[in-house]
Amino acid sequence: MEKNTLVEIRSDIKAKRDSLSLAHESLKLACDHYNKLIIFISLGSSLFESAKMTLGWDDPFISLVPIFLSSIVAGISSYIKFKNYSERQEIIIQAATILTSTLSKARNCSVVDAELLKEYHMALELLETSLYPDIRRKFLKASQKNLVSIIATEDKYFNVIDTAKHGGNLKDVIGNLSDSSADDIIGKPTTPEELEEGLTEENKS
Repeated sequence: MEKNTLVEIRSDIKAKRDSLSLAHESLKLACDHYNKLIIFISLGSSLFESAKMTLGWDDPFISLVPIFLSSIVAGISSYIKFKNYSERQEIIIQAATILTSTLSKARNCSVVDAELLKEYHMALELLETSLYPDIRRKFLKASQKNLVSIIATEDKYFNVIDTAKHGGNLKDVIGNLSDSSADDIIGKPTTPEELEEGLTEENKS
């Protein structure tokens, strides 16, 4: 769907930039997981070697354990290299940087001009070449849900602020919110899981 207004362009860029951030986070978590495995297995191998030397173990089977552990480390390292985690993260970071720059320009513009549209279309093209279509759809859907949840939570927060300014009873306002409490809105930040849960509740109502 073509975006022609500043509000639509800003919202579209924000959602797509967040989808890149979610994709980068997913890659980073996967890469960190395998790197942690390498660290722990390497430490286990070193510990085993130290115990072997200290206790004088000379069983042939025991001598194969460090070799087995080293092979596992080499296999995981090869898998990380095969998946190109670092390269893919770098591509996503570059695309997210361009989208952030375009979003900043769109926020500072008062009208949609040819230059803004050109940068917007270039940013979209960069996004489309950074992620496979199915992966892009997955993270774009997640980012859009997250943005809707954030807006809903902000509306509830400002409703509480407005009530407080006019001398209203905060407990009455908060009591009307099905998925919120005074601590949720005022005392502690909202987690992504709570945002997702809040959106689900709103969709049911």
